Amino acid sequence: MLRKNRLAVKIAGRDNGLCVILAARKKDGKLQVVGPNVRKRWVNPAHLEPLPEKIDTTKLADDELIEQLRVKEEEFKQTKLTFIQKESLKARLGR
Repeated sequence: MLRKNRLAVKIAGRDNGLCVILAARKKDGKLQVVGPNVRKRWVNPAHLEPLPEKIDTTKLADDELIEQLRVKEEEFKQTKLTFIQKESLKARLGR
């Protein structure tokens, strides 16, 4: 379910928020993500909550991708704010 181009919410760590998966490393299972409030880095898949939507990242420049994610994040915050709060609380408590 956590594959390239999938939108996800990073629920643990310093950078919480909406992100998109850019790549996956096979040797340790980590995923590279980037988002408007999430730095481009390798993260543990347990820190991500997948969403059903996808964005095709191959045709977008970095600035365009971040702008699209900002728009998606605003939509997401308006519709699913309680979901983010619950998942953040779970992450802080260690699930």
